[in-house]
Amino acid sequence: MNIANQLTIFRIILIFPFLYFLMNATDGGFIYRLIAFVMFGLASLTDFLDGYLARKHKLVTDFGKLMDPLADKILVMAALTIFVELRYIPSWMLILILGREFLVTGIRSIAASNGEVIPAGQLGKWKTTTQMIAILIIMLIGESPYNFYIMLIPVVLTVWSGWDYVYGGRKYFKDLK
Repeated sequence: MNIANQLTIFRIILIFPFLYFLMNATDGGFIYRLIAFVMFGLASLTDFLDGYLARKHKLVTDFGKLMDPLADKILVMAALTIFVELRYIPSWMLILILGREFLVTGIRSIAASNGEVIPAGQLGKWKTTTQMIAILIIMLIGESPYNFYIMLIPVVLTVWSGWDYVYGGRKYFKDLK
């Protein structure tokens, strides 16, 4: 298994202790939130590093194509779900982001069944980056009325990039019977 895929697996493994510390941040206080912050930051860095290494050293694999975006989605959705539970963000933000992910995955699945691959677009990359940055900021400050505003940019980019995928993949909807 190449280094890029190992980093993806490492990111998935990090999700479990990350969730533990974030879920227990109210009991463990700032220290637990700080540990969760470091773990999420490290996991986020592996996202960028594994993609860079895979492209630079021609280590792109089918495993990586499947698991890298899945690991990102699980990591982000896990954090946002806990944020909803802790009342850091409103649930509709998570629902919009989750809905977009299902929609894009569906479009990609239809394309794949036609032998086509829809790569991540620039808007999708910005969306993921802003989500990760917003999550890190919210973890540092904890419960705050500003969390709503911090999440607005990722939510807007989520909706925008989702629309971009739907518009770009509109031909797949015409083929559905």
